[in-house]
Amino acid sequence: MPIFVVTLILVSALFHASWNLLLHKSDDPSMSIVVSYLSFGILLSPALIIDPPTEVIGWAVLSGLFHALYISMLSMGYQIGSLGVVYPLSRGVTPLLIASGGWVILDETPSRTTVTGLLLLTCGLLLVAFVAKKIEQNRAVIFAFITGVSSVGYSLIDAHAVDTTGALGYLSMLVLLGSSVVLVARRPSFLNIKKNALNGIIIGVLQGAAYALILFAFQRAQAGEVAGLRQVSIIFGTLIAREALGLRALSGSILVALGAALVIW
Repeated sequence: MPIFVVTLILVSALFHASWNLLLHKSDDPSMSIVVSYLSFGILLSPALIIDPPTEVIGWAVLSGLFHALYISMLSMGYQIGSLGVVYPLSRGVTPLLIASGGWVILDETPSRTTVTGLLLLTCGLLLVAFVAKKIEQNRAVIFAFITGVSSVGYSLIDAHAVDTTGALGYLSMLVLLGSSVVLVARRPSFLNIKKNALNGIIIGVLQGAAYALILFAFQRAQAGEVAGLRQVSIIFGTLIAREALGLRALSGSILVALGAALVIW
């Protein structure tokens, strides 16, 4: 893989970890992430007008519901849990479920690399979960797990939908739908939205920049290599959080990142 592409992926991973850190530190994570989704969706809205995803509106609505669940669970996890617990668990559950599902449900034969990755990933998740139990953050583990499940849901839907429609218009629709569902459910005051607007917009910019860099990387390298190296964001997130969770949490995050990379590669 060219050094330029590696740099793109590492910067993207740093952006991804950074917006999660900002979300975790915000006064109201659930409102900040809604604003970030809204700002990202509005930014992409010209594509929605120029190339509306009329062929896959049903899929967009379903994906929007999964995104609403993702928004809610991730923000609730950050409200009560540490970044060093919620972030690696929510990120690590996704490749674990996808690889295990392909193995068990689709009767796919895993490679030695995949099996090794699954073992490392599982050990890392258990280590982080053990730390969470020790510091009494069991509820945060549940929210992180549901976050991972919801990301699997919308990822599978989106991968299918973008084969038949424009990606940017579709993405704008689903993030606007997802954030709108959460807004209707929570019914926040305008003052609350305004209070979290700046932080939410910054998070939205970092989200968009991280995803854009990954798209550029996909154009210049194999998807498996890009997705695998991208998992270094788990380690970045744990390090920049600077939480005193101990060696087990850090070791667990490293195992999660390494295992996820091997599973996806």
